[in-house]
Order: sequence, then structure tokens, then C-alpha cells
Amino acid sequence: MNKYKFKIPRDGGKYINLPLEIKWDSLGQDDSIDKFETEVIKEVIGSVDDFEVGRFAHEEYIPIHSGKIKTNVNYDFHFFGGTNINTSVSSDWEVSYITEGFIPQQVYYFEKPFTKSFFKLDFYDTKNPISQKNLFTVVIPVQQGGTENVSMSPFKPNIDIKKPSYSLDYVGDKEGFFYYWLRNSEYLDINIFHMTAKFFDARLGVFVKMMNTPQSQIVSDKFVFEGSEYFYYDVHLDYNKKTYQIKDNLGNRVGTDTPINWYEYVNPQ
Repeated sequence: MNKYKFKIPRDGGKYINLPLEIKWDSLGQDDSIDKFETEVIKEVIGSVDDFEVGRFAHEEYIPIHSGKIKTNVNYDFHFFGGTNINTSVSSDWEVSYITEGFIPQQVYYFEKPFTKSFFKLDFYDTKNPISQKNLFTVVIPVQQGGTENVSMSPFKPNIDIKKPSYSLDYVGDKEGFFYYWLRNSEYLDINIFHMTAKFFDARLGVFVKMMNTPQSQIVSDKFVFEGSEYFYYDVHLDYNKKTYQIKDNLGNRVGTDTPINWYEYVNPQ
């Protein structure tokens, strides 16, 4: 403890000057400590950002041939059944699992090579393959979808088997109808996703890449082209209505009267 000695001025002054050094450096340190504690706690337990996921459904539309409002979203997946991709025509791509290589018995009896197969839709933030991030994925199982009539044996009547044509809605075939994404756009402000498609063929254990256009329609080069033009559809989210629309490269809405068409990409032969 420091000791100080003070003398009373001889002139009888009423004031005493105290030679004490006063510094205000510590002023407000309590507030700084409180602020520091808040920042540390935020780092440790995270912020209070809203990461709750919302459910987005296909936005309503009115079909051309009907005045009734509908909500279903339609997909057609086409597999290549031609002999030579270089001389192919659009009709070489067919909406059938038989074209992909499955036999009717595998599809009809739901054998494992068929039931373990599925369609995979990936949603990216950009079409640039170098910098893009896969934000979420939707799987459409082969057990859903329409049917086609095929022959299993010349000695038996034809049978109906599944085909890769989907009409997804709130009821019936609904797996893949809803998209699940952050309900609040404040954390990640994005409302347009770029969708690609692949088919996992469990017979071969490989993914088959899909395009939005058959390669027969690519005039310049069927194997060297701008991927952003041929491998994507755009998905537009409406955060207020919790709905989505799907559009092609020209900005036309698809998945309604016009299905979302995917075509198998065939490698050079």
C-alpha cells in the first residue's frame, strides 16, 4: 500500500492539489468482458440461425385440355435402344426399362436387380461443374410410375410392368414429389436450383447419366457440347407459397402438360 504526505499551503489556500495519476483505460472493461463472453458462447454453441427445413410442393397449374386445377409433376425417362449413337434418331430413346436392358420377368416380379435401381435428382447452386455444390438430392424409386404392356412368353398372355413414366402428387405416387429445403432464405439466399438426373442400374452397379435432349438432336458434335445447356433443368422455389416450378433452358415451365423429359447419355462407341 502506497503512503502519501500532503502539506497545507502557506498562503492559506482552501484547495489541496493531490498528485495522483488517474487513467481511464479500464473504463468499460466490464462491458467488453460481457461482449467477449457472448462471442465465445456463440462460437461454441453456434448462432440462432433458422435451419428448419420446409416442405415445397409442385405449384398448381391448369392443363390445356382441362379447366381443373392440378398439382402433379410429370417425369419421363428415356433409355437408348438404338444400335449406333452416331446415326441415331429421337425415336431410339424409349420410355421403357426393357430398353435399358431389364427383362420383363425382373420388372414384373420386382426382382432385386430392378428394385435396387432408382432415379437420382441432384440440385446444385450453379451449372459450373468446377465450383458447384450439391445442395440436396431427391430419389425416385422404380416401384412407382406407369405401366406398359409387354410379352413375357409367346405361350402366355401379355402382362403389365412398370415403366419410367411418373406422375407424382400428394396422393398415390408421392415419393419425390416434395422437395425439402431451408424454409427461411436468410441464411442461404437462393431460390433457383439446377437439377440433373442419373439412373442407378443395379444390374450393372453403375450410374447412367441423363440429358434434357436426345443426342440425335445435337447437330455439331454428339459428345463435345456445352454441358450447362443439355444436362440441367431449373427449379424455382417460392418461399412464401412453399411451392416450386420446373423450367427448361428457354424458361418454359415443364412437368405439367409437357413432362420433364430425360434422355440417356450414350458414350462414344
